[in-house]
Amino acid sequence: MTDNTLAKTPTLEGTPNFRDLGGLAAEDGRKVRNGQLFRTEGPRYLTESDIRTLHTLNIRLVCDLRSEGERRSDPNTWCDGLPIEILNFEGSADLRAAGNEAWEALRADPSAEGARRAMIHNYRAMPWVMAPHLRIMLDKIIDNDHLPALVHCTAGKDRTGFIVAAILMALGVTREAIVEDYLISARYTGLRFAGSIVETFTESFGFPPSEDTVNCMIGIDRAFLEAAIESATEEAGNIQSYLEKNLGLTPDRIERLRSRLLE
Repeated sequence: MTDNTLAKTPTLEGTPNFRDLGGLAAEDGRKVRNGQLFRTEGPRYLTESDIRTLHTLNIRLVCDLRSEGERRSDPNTWCDGLPIEILNFEGSADLRAAGNEAWEALRADPSAEGARRAMIHNYRAMPWVMAPHLRIMLDKIIDNDHLPALVHCTAGKDRTGFIVAAILMALGVTREAIVEDYLISARYTGLRFAGSIVETFTESFGFPPSEDTVNCMIGIDRAFLEAAIESATEEAGNIQSYLEKNLGLTPDRIERLRSRLLE
């Protein structure tokens, strides 16, 4: 992805990890339409100017992957009064249920390496625990033309990273371009989210994490997303089988999705 592509995204002062996926090239020569699919972090740091900018984008569908507690702390009030459908998905709760083994291992080994193993474990679970949520979102886009759409969690990197990657895979965007988009979040997450990591870790385990462990958990590593893609491929046989069996994306529905989002 080039800086020219990124320049098409409106700048948000408080939530810099916001971008338009428009311009990403699919293998068939088409590109993702500008202004139709956005990814971002949560609404905590939105400024009044940011909200005005969001209102100009005519967003019609918001896929919120945060837990109920996260939504209570920082609700999507910027959507109030607008014709926006919000899909509140308990992505983090599903991952906790699937990832207990990894987090218990992290309790025993709270090092940066232990955190990295836990992150990879969670990413490998994402294709399966997030599939029902993703399927609902895709159905909204394909059958009801709910566009433009925005996907977000809290930091806009992990849960959002996988959901966006899966959509881009369905659109036929190359794997390397998908990973490159994922890695862009490394520029914007950083220490702003360290406090919530420390708080959650301490509440869960009864002791604070080391700085190296925090850096791992708030960081971006291509091995994380690669683990999710490989998990989907290994279990389903190939990406096409994963898309069809788990997301209901038959060849006909894939082409309908592409007709909505590619040009």
